[in-house]
Amino acid sequence: MNISHPPRIQVLDPRVAAGIAAGEVVERPASVVKELAENSLDAGATHVTVELRQGGLEFIRVVDDGRGIQANQLEVAFARHATSKLTTMDDLDSLSTLGFRGEALPSIAAAGHVRLVSRTAHANAAFIEIEGGRTLAAGAGSSALGTSVTVEALFSAIPARLKFMRTSGAEAGRARQVIDHLVLACPHVAFTLVTDGRVALRAPGSGSLRDAVAAVHGVEIADAMLEITPSPQARYPAHGLTCSPSTSRPNRTAIRTFVNGRWVQSRALTAAVEQAYVGLLMEGRYPVSVVLLEVPPDQVDINVHPNKREVRFVHEGEAFSSVQRAVRDALLANVPVAATPHQPSRVEGRDTAATSPSFTFSLPPIPSVSAAQPLIDTAAAPALALDELRAGAAPLAGATMPRLRVLGQIANTYVVAEGADGMYLVDQHAAHESVLFYRLLRHWARGEPEIQPLLDPVPVPLTPAQQDAVAEALPTLAAYGFILEDFGDGTWLLRAVPAMSRAVPAEKMIEELLAEGVVHPHGATPSHWAMAASIACHSAVRAGQSLSDEEMTELIHAMETTADPSHCPHGRPTTIRVTTSMLERAFGRA
Repeated sequence: MNISHPPRIQVLDPRVAAGIAAGEVVERPASVVKELAENSLDAGATHVTVELRQGGLEFIRVVDDGRGIQANQLEVAFARHATSKLTTMDDLDSLSTLGFRGEALPSIAAAGHVRLVSRTAHANAAFIEIEGGRTLAAGAGSSALGTSVTVEALFSAIPARLKFMRTSGAEAGRARQVIDHLVLACPHVAFTLVTDGRVALRAPGSGSLRDAVAAVHGVEIADAMLEITPSPQARYPAHGLTCSPSTSRPNRTAIRTFVNGRWVQSRALTAAVEQAYVGLLMEGRYPVSVVLLEVPPDQVDINVHPNKREVRFVHEGEAFSSVQRAVRDALLANVPVAATPHQPSRVEGRDTAATSPSFTFSLPPIPSVSAAQPLIDTAAAPALALDELRAGAAPLAGATMPRLRVLGQIANTYVVAEGADGMYLVDQHAAHESVLFYRLLRHWARGEPEIQPLLDPVPVPLTPAQQDAVAEALPTLAAYGFILEDFGDGTWLLRAVPAMSRAVPAEKMIEELLAEGVVHPHGATPSHWAMAASIACHSAVRAGQSLSDEEMTELIHAMETTADPSHCPHGRPTTIRVTTSMLERAFGRA
């Protein structure tokens, strides 16, 4: 029997090891641009110019006006693990620089031909030239204050890597993304990007984030963006700029999140921005946002990814909520909202609207626990309980929605109303959904859910996956009025539901809430925004349901006290306006 010998363990040739390390740090030309530009920023540069030819594969040059490198340290700068940015393990807990591993320059030198020229404030310029990790020349040079690094024939020493490069235009686009991130993170630095002799980007370095956004996205978008300021309730301060719901993109690439001045790819922070737009953007549309989060260095680990693109938070849920609240506050402070012409007064801390009589079409008043009844008419469509919706309504300032007069209903789906400036078509399901959604959020904020106790608990069988989900979602479910109790053997007992949902089949609703994902995508605590949107959707009057004139009138009035009556929680519009001038033109009267 032949027994194969185990492979012999040996130390790699230094050039092979350098090539492997270069592949980890330098994936493509954009990686070189990122590392060199970050070095410029860490050196205190106020002006950085980046030049590319053929997407950076042929030529990359990064020039800055930073502090420079002393002549006797040029060769040391290209040694592995050489850095001026930390010395002990304790320094990792208080990092304030962008680069710190000491891998960038040697990795770049192992992947191409590099010439570095630098001058400090108190010495003459010096240069060093390296290729494939070997020093070719060094000596006195000529340079302004700062550093210039030129990289040519990238990956000539690692030809296998060239097979994975895209077109020069695509590689230049990736490098542009790197510069975009640095411009937004450092608006006080003037950046210039030149691609094949053409200026592709110029940022003024004025210190204004809005000017930086203008350089990246254009002046029109920058001027229209809303200011993000830290939420008083947040653990970490978050600030920046975000777009109004009228501006959106078909993907997430325009959501830029930064932690302590460093662009990061964070599913938690991206999800937080998206959650802030619940009810304001159509599904499949995403905002243009620049969010800068400040976290104490000892509460975030930036040493997770070789390229430092990802971070790990000690308190991820707090980072999520800090961003979500700040962005949502900015939106609600600027999105036009409607106000009721009849402002309910407050008596003994309660809105007088809460005492308004119920109409016959509405659900009866919520009974006390002792008089609780089981779910009623679970097969019927949700009733339009607008007396409940009026209770506790909080009219907001900045009204743009006029008082409307209901004219009728089209296809048992759309309410037709007249306003001073034309005709309004209201989607009854979307409008009712919006009213219920913001009512739920108001009661969430007060910690006072409207609960309908059940005389006979409803058994809800759950799969193992659903049991895991419901266990995590219990606090959020309870805060909205769902009281669940583990009965054993995969069954939970539902003892109470939100008052507005008492005509909805309970078992089906719990199942759908879990299936629709009431837990944040990054695995933190359940999202009460998503749950409120789902509860509102299930509880709202349906399309195709006939409404009386009184019901339609109360629905329109309820919209007047809603934070955002123009969209449902899933982003669909609730109202279409046809102005009088449009009608006059259509009928040839204009």
